[in-house]
Amino acid sequence: MIKYVGRINRQAVNALYGQSRAGIVIYQPAKNHFEAQPIKLFEFMAAGLPVIASDFPLWQKIVEENDCGICVNPTDAASVKNACIKLLSNPDRGQEMGKNGRKAVLEKYNWANEEKKLLALYETL
Repeated sequence: MIKYVGRINRQAVNALYGQSRAGIVIYQPAKNHFEAQPIKLFEFMAAGLPVIASDFPLWQKIVEENDCGICVNPTDAASVKNACIKLLSNPDRGQEMGKNGRKAVLEKYNWANEEKKLLALYETL
């Protein structure tokens, strides 16, 4: 079931994540989306939710290398639906993907690591 909750505060977001079985990050194909790294993707991963994401090459690399969700063609509603059904019908696999995503955020995709990259970039300028 998908339920629109409107604008909510951080505490309510965290409670909602606790009730969720997956996080969906579906952007339509647009040039500025292909190399974007949406914070929502990493928030879902940090919350331990498996993700259903657009199959843009960068996103696919993140999701597949970390085995944390399913990438789909964002213009194909049936593929989004099938990914939802796949995760809902196999909750153990979804939990495993969620744990993998959380681990990836704790180890790789976090501000401490990004700070090192940014400072290294500044050193080269």
